[in-house]
Amino acid sequence: MHGLTFEEAKSFVTREYGKVGRERLEWYDLSYWIGKFGLHVSPKEILGSFQHRIGIFPEVTEVLDQLTSVGVRLIIVTNARREFADLEIEKTKIGPYFDRVFSATSDFGLIKKTPDIYKKVCSICEVIPKEMVHVGDDQCFDFEVPKKLGIEAFYLDRTGRNSGQSVIHSLTELGQKLAAGT
Repeated sequence: MHGLTFEEAKSFVTREYGKVGRERLEWYDLSYWIGKFGLHVSPKEILGSFQHRIGIFPEVTEVLDQLTSVGVRLIIVTNARREFADLEIEKTKIGPYFDRVFSATSDFGLIKKTPDIYKKVCSICEVIPKEMVHVGDDQCFDFEVPKKLGIEAFYLDRTGRNSGQSVIHSLTELGQKLAAGT
């Protein structure tokens, strides 16, 4: 891979990620990619070099305040590896809002592609699926899969390309829909 331009290297890495696919655990594992590409760097160093890019959308804190003020119990369920999820939570300072954080890949060795992860989370949190609301920005993993289990799910489409009863374009809309009981 030596002698490649930045664009050539980026294209190569993107193709390699595509070959693995986001439905496999390796896709989320920095150590796997470091080994695959023969890099001489630790996952912690890579995460550290990108931490300045971590942020939250403007409405997030306000919506989290509103939800917790009315007693909504909040949890995070992510495909991100634990070390990345922890770094994001630390940098955005949203940790105090959440009762639990689950990394599907690190904690369960699963990806949110089947209802199994949501069954495990419901069991641990001692809730039944119809008592849970899930919101996320992946139409398959965060919307279609939890709906199969009977979880009320909302697809967060910040692009505005999709619409419908269960599509929101910001977390402010989630708060409004929950308040309206839809």
